[in-house]
Amino acid sequence: MVKLMKKEKAYLLLLCIMTMFSIGKVKAECDNKTQLEINTVSSNVTFNYNIDTVVYDRNGVLHPEVSPSSVEEGELSEYLMEDKVTIKIENVTDKIYVVLQNLDDGLNKEYHYNDTKNGTITYEVPDTIKIRTYKLIIYSAVSDCINQELRTVELKTPMYNQNSSYLYCENNDSYYCQEYVTSEIDGETAYGEYLESQESKKNDSETKKENEEESNKKNILNIEIIIVGVLVIAIVIVAIIRYRKKQIGFKQNIEGR
Repeated sequence: MVKLMKKEKAYLLLLCIMTMFSIGKVKAECDNKTQLEINTVSSNVTFNYNIDTVVYDRNGVLHPEVSPSSVEEGELSEYLMEDKVTIKIENVTDKIYVVLQNLDDGLNKEYHYNDTKNGTITYEVPDTIKIRTYKLIIYSAVSDCINQELRTVELKTPMYNQNSSYLYCENNDSYYCQEYVTSEIDGETAYGEYLESQESKKNDSETKKENEEESNKKNILNIEIIIVGVLVIAIVIVAIIRYRKKQIGFKQNIEGR
């Protein structure tokens, strides 16, 4: 009898624990309204990058007041300049938090709304010597849906393209000659692209020249035809006038007799 009572108590205790766990789980689940709200907030988050030229002195101190064009033209030799790639995450609210990852660089940083500047997060990419792929994971910060993964976005940041500084890339707007690219470019491929574009330009130029010459020939021929036509008409008119004059003179001679 004692053993039976102990078993019943154990069953009751287990039932109570399961009931409490179930109630807690129901409370922690998102309702449809909350789910829709945090999904909307998540979809509004933007994930982009900017390339900006920064000016700094030889001690490494930034000088945003100095125009990059002045440094580029050699007017201010005490300054240097460099292009910086900055990732910008916008529209973060207190209902979400985000994690920025780049496993190659060992980056795995968590940002909450308190870490933002009016909902905007900026992260400076270390350099532009290689292409990097960043992942942004957006989570719910709402208590009923806490830590729920809402959305994942990937972003490639560009690398500097060495080919863009070569002579064959002057006045060449092909992808292989862009200053910054988000896919690997082989130098030989870029040069081959340049040769193809030059050959294409040469062919276009020759075709244009041939068309112009053909057009000029047609114009000259048309002018010659017009001149011949005018001369023929003039000769005919003169012949008619002379013929009329002869007829009139002939009639007058007859009448005089």
